[in-house]
Amino acid sequence: MAGAAFDCTLYYVRDPEHLVRVMSTNPSYLQSAADGRVKNLRDWGIPLGRRFRALKLWFLIREQGVSGLQARLRRDLDNARWLAEQVRAALGWRVLAPVPLQTLCVRHEPAGLGPEALDRHTQAWTDRVNRSGAAYVTPALLDGRWMVRVSTSTLA
Repeated sequence: MAGAAFDCTLYYVRDPEHLVRVMSTNPSYLQSAADGRVKNLRDWGIPLGRRFRALKLWFLIREQGVSGLQARLRRDLDNARWLAEQVRAALGWRVLAPVPLQTLCVRHEPAGLGPEALDRHTQAWTDRVNRSGAAYVTPALLDGRWMVRVSTSTLA
């Protein structure tokens, strides 16, 4: 969620029965007298934890409101679509994956570069951008070749 501090966990499930069936674990050391009366969150995910990670989102909703978060998300999605159009229109640039949310996978592909040289080029310009402090992008491998992930989500 844009604006939520890192390590914010949410589950959206239509039917929690399927999630619980897959994730449930019931060793003797985790059993309690309340098991039949409460939702046991150990059955909802791998960590078996009950940390209140969603508290960060609760604070964000209290501070910005649902409509504020909706507006922010819509703006970020519009920015991602706009940026994808700009990248597609720019000579030597390519969007490498669909852009359903706020992250673009892009590569600058100057003519005449072989695969290894293209990887070095990608890592070099990514490093320059990140060292500049003006933006931060994430290099990643896609089908064995380096590309860059750009997130359009904003802090304010």
